[in-house]
Amino acid sequence: MMDMSVGLSLSHGQDLLKAFIILFVVMDPAGNVPIFIAVTRSMEKEARKRELNHAVMVATLLLLLFAFLGKFVLDVLNIRLSSFMVAGGILLLLVSFDLLREHKYILGEASRGIGAVPIGTPLLAGPGALTTVMVIIQSKGPLVVLFAIFSAIIATKLILGQSERLYRIMGREGSEVLSRVMGILVAAIAIQFIRDGIAGMISG
Repeated sequence: MMDMSVGLSLSHGQDLLKAFIILFVVMDPAGNVPIFIAVTRSMEKEARKRELNHAVMVATLLLLLFAFLGKFVLDVLNIRLSSFMVAGGILLLLVSFDLLREHKYILGEASRGIGAVPIGTPLLAGPGALTTVMVIIQSKGPLVVLFAIFSAIIATKLILGQSERLYRIMGREGSEVLSRVMGILVAAIAIQFIRDGIAGMISG
């Protein structure tokens, strides 16, 4: 009995860790460090911190909204989870292609409100992240998705909060290399989603 409870605990722990890693990789905070610096370059330290807090709040609300209302939307549209996983996998694959290429954003002068757009969305809570939380809650449940969202958001805030220091360490080339590595990982996750979705469609 003890062995069974330990096995279940380990399995649940693995689900929590895997969900966090998937969402963290898709959000790609390290790859977004140079973009965050660019859009906040003319801001004072306090203003930059305020916009980061705003971005984190917007991203968190969007991720929670899509995680917990996603099932309702699927039911209304009569879409099966397996079909959604295939579609989500394809979307993540496209996100990975974007990560593998150089980010191209038109950056004007930093202004009030950039915490919501473009930092909060689409940089943090973009289509890939929104799709990911919907898949996680359907396949692993609400506890796992809540852990993934809040742990990924906390890690993201810590990384972007140290953006200037990290960028000095990594440099532009190092940041781009890291973003491309993240892109490869997202592509692998996307293929897994597509494979699981097709398996579900065949078995169903």
